[in-house]
Amino acid sequence: MKKRTKFYALLFAMVLSLTQMIGAAVPVKAATKECSHGYTLVNGIGIRMHECGESVCITCYHGHSKRVVIPKTFKLNGKNLPPTQIDWADCGFSENGVKEIVIPDTLDYLGYWDEDEVNTSYKDITFFVHKGSKAAKAVQAEGYKYRYLNDNSNPQPVKGTSIKRTVRIQNLTKITWKKVKCDKYEIRYSQKKNMKNAKKINCGKNKTSLVIKKLKKNRKYYVQIRTKSGKKYSAWSKVKTISKR
Repeated sequence: MKKRTKFYALLFAMVLSLTQMIGAAVPVKAATKECSHGYTLVNGIGIRMHECGESVCITCYHGHSKRVVIPKTFKLNGKNLPPTQIDWADCGFSENGVKEIVIPDTLDYLGYWDEDEVNTSYKDITFFVHKGSKAAKAVQAEGYKYRYLNDNSNPQPVKGTSIKRTVRIQNLTKITWKKVKCDKYEIRYSQKKNMKNAKKINCGKNKTSLVIKKLKKNRKYYVQIRTKSGKKYSAWSKVKTISKR
């Protein structure tokens, strides 16, 4: 009985050792996210290796942030590489609602287009760059809107708020929201969830509620809120439903 036990113990040890050797010989490959275009996807940004092999090119944007901070380096093929180029004239930033792009100093080329094409890329986007950097010169050369960054700083987005509650009584509704530090609140409401033909109302910074009048009976409405500080607005809040009455 003891001999059989020793035999099985020895057999188990051999199998375990063989398994470890196979595991060491066949490393597990880390999964790499790819965008719909087939490029490596990092925080919503599609990238590829530059032809020189020492930097990366930004090929496309798949996120939905109002403000995008492009990293100073991207990890690709086991290397930490700086971005130096944006491949196309827009890369999807505008169509995905981006309003501000912070670009690192190493990025010195912003897209290309046919010689006869009128350049309207990034017309609604403001770039944030360091004064005197390659990035600043690239933005200025293309005539895009830009602002300078202070050293070791990034532009801060305007803090938004959210609607806490909506109460409907006949053709009236009262909405309440979370108070935040800002100059004013802007509310919009519509019968369409996409806010088509929405009506807008402005409220002072100390307000936390609003009564909307003259709503149509037996009609559902949708409402959103955003804040304004200085000349900048926050993103619109999530859509809240105003029930039928």
